[in-house]
Amino acid sequence: MPENQIVIIGAGNVATNLAFALKKHLTDNIHIHSRTEKSAKQLAEKLHCPHSFKIENIPEEADLYIISIRDDAIRKMSESKVLKEKIDNNLVVHTAGSMPANILKPLSENFGVFYPLQTFSKNKILDFKNIPICIEASSGFNFGKLLKYASQISNDVRNINSEQRKYIHLAAVFANNFTNRMTGIAEEILKEQNIDFDILLPLLQETFDKIKKENPNKIQTGPAVRNDTKVLEIHLNLLENKPDLQKIYSFVSKNISEKAH
Repeated sequence: MPENQIVIIGAGNVATNLAFALKKHLTDNIHIHSRTEKSAKQLAEKLHCPHSFKIENIPEEADLYIISIRDDAIRKMSESKVLKEKIDNNLVVHTAGSMPANILKPLSENFGVFYPLQTFSKNKILDFKNIPICIEASSGFNFGKLLKYASQISNDVRNINSEQRKYIHLAAVFANNFTNRMTGIAEEILKEQNIDFDILLPLLQETFDKIKKENPNKIQTGPAVRNDTKVLEIHLNLLENKPDLQKIYSFVSKNISEKAH
């Protein structure tokens, strides 16, 4: 078995960034597998490493198998008898926020989770130095292996169990996905009035600078905190042709007001 061989199953946003981090800090001995030849080849060419798109061509008995695919596809992958034979009871992990570690138990007695908490995209390769990596393993020995790998690429490695990770993932959806959608709504509102979105960038920057130092609930501002019903009414009237946005505005404002008072 080649030393430190890592097989990455998946070629999406997380897999791409993780592959680059592992290659930079840990090993050149990486194999990329994806269910489509195009995606496997594209990532493998960037990393100058071998690839496969047929599961029977995945290397046998690698040091670590990382399954980095859609959460809802992990269960099906874990039932693969061919992959089980390839892994041969070596260490296998997934990178999902919402899936338990033991979902991989059908593949190997040595399983775990290697979950980097960040938003990723293929066209921007991030430095993992300050990205939290949540790890979990089926044994102390396997945890030690994952800790060694994770510590090579990140300064923030945390022992997080499956139940905790579900809530971290939920919180991340609120903090990242919902926040991004809210700024998307803001961009749409401004665009309709021929106003450039960049007018909001200093405001957004100050908002995120504040929450680095303060509890977000303590620095909440706006008409809902002040219970300024006149301003709230004006805003709702501006959204009279957008009932969905009215509902969002009303619900979030109500929640802010209740939290503040």
